[in-house]
Order: sequence, then C-alpha cells, then structure tokens
Amino acid sequence: MGGGKLNLDVYRTLTKEQPRIPKEITIENEEFHNTATLEEKEQYALALIFSAIRKVVEEHGKEARIVVSCSFGIDSIVTLHLVRRAARDLGVTFDVVWNNTLNEYPQTRKYAKEMTELWGLNTIEARPETTLKKIYEENGVDSLFKRKGDRSGEEGKKEPVVEKCCGSLKHRPMKKAIKDHGWHLMFNGVRAGESRQRWMSARRDADLFYSSHTWKTWVCRPILWWTSMTDSFNYGNSRQEDVWEYVRKYDIPYNPLYDLNAVIDDRFTGAETVVKREEAERLSAEGFNVFMPRTGCQACPIPIKRGYLRYLRQVFPKTYRSMLFQLGFARVLIAEMDEKVRDELFEEMSGFGVITEKTEEAILDRLEDIIELKPCVFDGVGVVKKRRA
Repeated sequence: MGGGKLNLDVYRTLTKEQPRIPKEITIENEEFHNTATLEEKEQYALALIFSAIRKVVEEHGKEARIVVSCSFGIDSIVTLHLVRRAARDLGVTFDVVWNNTLNEYPQTRKYAKEMTELWGLNTIEARPETTLKKIYEENGVDSLFKRKGDRSGEEGKKEPVVEKCCGSLKHRPMKKAIKDHGWHLMFNGVRAGESRQRWMSARRDADLFYSSHTWKTWVCRPILWWTSMTDSFNYGNSRQEDVWEYVRKYDIPYNPLYDLNAVIDDRFTGAETVVKREEAERLSAEGFNVFMPRTGCQACPIPIKRGYLRYLRQVFPKTYRSMLFQLGFARVLIAEMDEKVRDELFEEMSGFGVITEKTEEAILDRLEDIIELKPCVFDGVGVVKKRRA
C-alpha cells in the first residue's frame, strides 16, 4: 500500500488531549494519495476505518457508538459503503445520521428511503426546529449574496442570512443529534478537492481527529484525499475519477439527482439541455458550461454564482418560483443586476407596455408578466464568469 501504510501507526497515539497527527504526516498522506491508484486508496481507507473503529472500541468496549453522517450524496454513499465493509468484518454495528434540512431535493428524500431499506440501515434524521421560510422572514434577504463569515457593510457584525441558514438547518440539528445519541465516532465523506476551504481543513485536521470544539466526538474522513474530475479545487493532485470509479466498481445505486444536469451555455446547440452525468462530464470537458447539482438544500443562494438560477428554471421550475416569490429573492436579484442590464430591462419592459415607470418597484409589481415574457431575466445575476483557456 506504499507510503500510506507507513503512517497508520501514528493514529494509535491520538488522544483527546493530543487530537491531531503531526502536519508532516498529513502532508505525506496527501502526497501518497496524489499518485496512488484507486485500489491503493481503497485499501488505505479501509485500514483507516479499522483503526478508527478499534480506537473507540478500545475506549468504550461494547458501549462504543459509531455513526456515518450521510447526505445521500455520492461522497457520502461511497463512505457509507466503505464503513459497511469494515464494520461487517469487525462485527460492529453503526447508525446513519441524515441531516434532513426540510429543504432537500425530492430525489434525495426518495433515495434516502430506498437505500435505508436496501442496505438495512438504522437511519436517524436530524431535523431543524425552524424552516427556511421562517429564517428569511425573520432576517430578510438583503445579505443574500454575502459569503459565510462576512461581517462587513451596514449590518455591522450581523451574520449573513446564508450563515443563519447553515447554522439553523444543518449545524444545530447535527450537534443535538450527536449529544442525544452519544456517538463516539463519526464518519463523513468530506473531500479536500471540494474547495480550498476543505483542503485547508484537511491539512489542519487530517483524516482522523478529535473534534473538541464543534462536534465533541472523533471524526474520520476516509476519502478525504480521493478526487473527482468535477472537483472545484486542485491542490496538486492527479485528479483521477476515484469516486465514480468506486461506484462503478461495486455497482452502487446512486442518487438520481446526479443525472439531472443542465447545459447552461448559449453556445450549446444540442436538442436536450438536461443530461445525465456522463454526458454532462463529456460536455464540460469540451468547454461547455454545465451545472451539475450536489445534494443539500435545494432553495439555496450559494450556488447562484455557478448559474443555479438558470438550472432551477430549467429543471425545478416550482423551486425557482418559490425562491423568487415566497422567499423574496426577486427584490435582491433586481438590485444585484448589472446596471446596464437593468436599464435594458427597464427599456424593454417599458417598450412592451408592461411597466409605466422605469423603477425596481415597477419590475417587482409586474414580475409575473415579465417572467412570462422573458423567462431568462435572472439567469446571469450573481454568476461569476469562468475564465476560458
């Protein structure tokens, strides 16, 4: 198993007082994975899972409580499959916790139920005590385009609404579930290649550590250094298709959401704009802009920068309309429009006789009619343009 084998012994030395392995070992493991084959990564992941389970069993005996945090996305299901293999060999049981935000895609809800039955999972749902609609009603949507952690602007130290969403719908329910069930070890499918922030977290915490601040439990991330061709961040790895190759290798059923991709590129002349995963990856490799969804909250502003509004309009029109009208996104989207684009919209709608005043309020008042006349009105708002090679 190459260099990765060398570094597994160090996990035995971890304690709650010494919760992380030395950074140089983490970097060695990262470098090993950068050139390792899928088979080598798979064997490393299983060995890591064995080490993590044995650690908590040694500490707690038969009372050891183990859980897999599963969003029923592709990374989670691969992690769950790996843990099932290891747990079966070790003769231990585990729970599955699904953080159901009540804002999930219908495909995810159905898939979670199907996989629970198919694999005989003990699935526990962590649910929020509030709703997305209530969060927006109480906090407004003015900070819709602010990043998590951004405290700038007139609001002073007030949290952006997206941060309130994540805290109320995801983090607090999960913390409560961990406290209520007393899990000693939690597995998750976090990967370093998902973003620069995830990579920095990977360098800091490695793939097994004790989370004393956030979760207050041991956390193991078996596929932390696995890669996917669609990763948004390349930290110097070979970027091979580990995740989907593993799914194909073991014929794992996957969430049908991954086959609902949309080509959001005006240069595309194909007959079908909603395409399956393999076609989406092919078109993306050819340079077309293709929106490939991830599991998680459906009515979320974070992916707007990647063209999410256009995607929703094509694939989930009811959710699109709900975000505009029920959640109040429309007002912010109009304000966020490029000034030139907004002026052109004023002129166009005035010319059609839809509005009599060239104001944002006039647009809001007649938004239903405007969307009927110009469905793509918000497609480009907030989108960060990709640099083409």
